Amino acid sequence: MAEDPEYWVFGYGSLCWNPGFEFKDSMVGYVEGFSRKFWQGNIAHRGTKEKPGRVATLVEDPQGFVWGKAFLLPDEKAFRYLEMREVYLGGYEVHKVDVRSDGADDCRRTVNATVYVATPDNGQWLGEAPVDELAAQVATCSGPAGHNAEYVILLARWERQHAPANRVDLELNKLELLVLEQLQMTGVRLDEVLTTNSMPSFSSMVPEKKLRCLNI
Repeated sequence: MAEDPEYWVFGYGSLCWNPGFEFKDSMVGYVEGFSRKFWQGNIAHRGTKEKPGRVATLVEDPQGFVWGKAFLLPDEKAFRYLEMREVYLGGYEVHKVDVRSDGADDCRRTVNATVYVATPDNGQWLGEAPVDELAAQVATCSGPAGHNAEYVILLARWERQHAPANRVDLELNKLELLVLEQLQMTGVRLDEVLTTNSMPSFSSMVPEKKLRCLNI
């Protein structure tokens, strides 16, 4: 009898710190061959049509790697929900990637996961810009899900907590620093920006399974 398929999804943006959906298992890990860029616009969550926010996408980079979190969804229904949200509403396309965990060789884990990647031909694409311009935009945009600066700050904090110190996203850290400077210059307090509870809001989430290594 064939086993039921597994629906893994890799998050590299707000899913890392606030997935907001049920999952059976999760794993912090990284994908190779990509870099994280804030080139995708957002009018539904972190911005508006008049003033779109900036959110992350992945771009191909042979030397690149991106840390994030892979989630094992409970069933196909949950997967289709995410596909609707990311593809049809968010302007992202579906790709498959291998997500690798960190650690000793005998404790590493690899899962094949769906990842959502924005492309220049979607209607919300904003494209490349100097990091100071990105920061100025992020620091002045907000939408129904909260301030755009919150998205960047919490993602940078999450990565510093979970990624090895020598493999953090330097571009993300620089963007966060400039966003914080912009907020200070305009008199916006952090408690006005960081309003989202960084823990998932649902109550029925299955607790994360920790990968344990036993040297026998």
